[in-house]
Amino acid sequence: MGPRYIRLLEGIERTGTIQEGCRETGMSYRTCRNRIKRMEAVLGSPLVLTVRGGEIRGHATLTPAARQLIRIYRRWRGDVERVSRRAFAKAMEAAR
Repeated sequence: MGPRYIRLLEGIERTGTIQEGCRETGMSYRTCRNRIKRMEAVLGSPLVLTVRGGEIRGHATLTPAARQLIRIYRRWRGDVERVSRRAFAKAMEAAR
C-alpha cells in the first residue's frame, strides 16, 4: 500500500468518480481499476462502490473500509515522518 493508492482513493472520494480520481493521480483508468481490484483482493473487502451512468451520471463512493484504510495509512505515514525527522536530526547532531 503506497501513497499513490491512497491518493487514488482520496481522489475518488473528492471527485465522486473513479475516472476523475485517476486523472488526479495521473494514472490511466485501466491502471486505477486494476489497483482497486488488487487492494480489494488483498484486504478481502470492497473499497469502492459504483453506480453506472445512464440518464443520471454514474458515480463512485468509498466504503467505510476504504475510509478507515486512508485514516490508518495517514496516521502511520505521519508517525514514520516524525521518527525519520528525529533520527535525521540526531544523526546531524552526532556529525557535528
